[in-house]
Amino acid sequence: MSSVDKTAVIYARYSSHGQTEQSIDGQIAAAQKYAEGKGYTIIHIYADRAMTGRNDDREQFQKMLSDTATHQFGVILLWKIDRFGRNREEIAFNRYRCKKNGVRVERVAEDVPDGPEGVILDSVLEGMAEYYSLQLAQNVRRGQRESAKKSQSNGGTRMIGYKVNPDTKRYEIDPDTAPFITEVFRRYAGGQTMAEIAAWLNAQGLRATRGGMFTVNSLHRLLKNEKYTGVYIFRDIRNEGGMPALIDRATFDKVQEMLKVNRRAPSRVWSRAEYLLTDKLFCGHCGAPMAGVSGHGHTGVKHNYYTCLNRKRKKSCTKKSVRQDVLEPLVLKSIRNLLQDDATLKYIADRVWAEYERSDTSGDTIRALDRQIADVDRALSNVMKAIEMGIINEMTKARMDELTEQKQALSAARADAGLARGFKLTRNMVLYFLRKMAAMDISDRDSQKRLIKTFVNAIYLYDDHFDIAFNYTENGKVIVKMQEIDDASTGGAFGCCAQCPTKIKAPAVPRRVFLFCCSVSC
Repeated sequence: MSSVDKTAVIYARYSSHGQTEQSIDGQIAAAQKYAEGKGYTIIHIYADRAMTGRNDDREQFQKMLSDTATHQFGVILLWKIDRFGRNREEIAFNRYRCKKNGVRVERVAEDVPDGPEGVILDSVLEGMAEYYSLQLAQNVRRGQRESAKKSQSNGGTRMIGYKVNPDTKRYEIDPDTAPFITEVFRRYAGGQTMAEIAAWLNAQGLRATRGGMFTVNSLHRLLKNEKYTGVYIFRDIRNEGGMPALIDRATFDKVQEMLKVNRRAPSRVWSRAEYLLTDKLFCGHCGAPMAGVSGHGHTGVKHNYYTCLNRKRKKSCTKKSVRQDVLEPLVLKSIRNLLQDDATLKYIADRVWAEYERSDTSGDTIRALDRQIADVDRALSNVMKAIEMGIINEMTKARMDELTEQKQALSAARADAGLARGFKLTRNMVLYFLRKMAAMDISDRDSQKRLIKTFVNAIYLYDDHFDIAFNYTENGKVIVKMQEIDDASTGGAFGCCAQCPTKIKAPAVPRRVFLFCCSVSC
């Protein structure tokens, strides 16, 4: 293991809802203790304060993701996976970005083991993080709706032209910026272009809502904002006259018509095929990864294929390419068959639960923090005795401050660890999660991606069948027969048009995990 692999950074975050600054200190203290046990050297700490985990638009978080490309550290330490985003798609994307740059993500309060069951456990924990986030968001939205009914500000991006009364929380006209809003609408209604108006605003020293220079896009959003007519709008709540009007309705409507007339044709949107089996599919002939490509068959119709990389790059393999629309449905059908067997789901739940129990170190963390707090208390007691004996100087004062801060950080970490301990997984929760996945709509693209990511370990593709290895350990294997393979294979009869943009890597898990024997005719 290189020195970079033993070099770590910490990421900590707390949201503004019911958490305090000490939450970050507690996360950092626990991560430092974890790093000490693993032999990691911490070189930097990234921390976002009062930032939500519902999206990843966080300054320090984005800087950390960007810094993974410098290859200065090999590990990111988190308190729990919800610090990486509380949406499964965001978590998966951010973790992939780190993995691509050779950086591991480890969690202090969630020690997920390596191996097939660990993949499913990871998916369960991600699902729980999203569920918690949605519950929190629901409570927040409830309070926001009550404020919206009163036409009160719910925070968020400031509106140029208005200020918020600190007592009533309602919008008032800002005399410094409101005249600019009126002038912007007058100029656009009078025929000036958005580029000209943006240049004028920038010359006046006015800045857009996020502090940057005005652009055509930011000005377009301003001109589309109906709130300037005095309508308070928050999601589905509309309060006519809920805020002071800066623009009359006739001028606003005229501007909207002009925006439609002046709107440019949208740019052409280029799309690339999305290959669900990337990183999962391997050639049965030579073991090389199979990548997604686009090509034309002998009829001239464009199709998407999976092709062996050794055949594509080195011409050293005879494995024929296989159409995506033939292979992926067969894999999804195999997953569906697996999840329809409730006895198998219970077996998987038992294995995942056993892994979770083995990896759950929250009790050890609490005991370790309790010991550290007790040590700090003894040190504080000794300092107090020294003060009582009249030994009061700069050193005793500095030591007292140091110990007090240390105890606050440890106490916050102890509280977080206790909270984590209180939300432990149960076997029934794991089984419930698996049954929810079994009920997913297999025709939905997002559901397809999640099912493959969670349950498929590796697929080895041959000319007439493929072996599929699932993410749990049991004797046997699934053999899926592919009678249509000859029709779907084109070998060298097509020309590649676009290579799949995803970087292909061979799996760390060897070909050793299989299920039961079956065959599916196509």
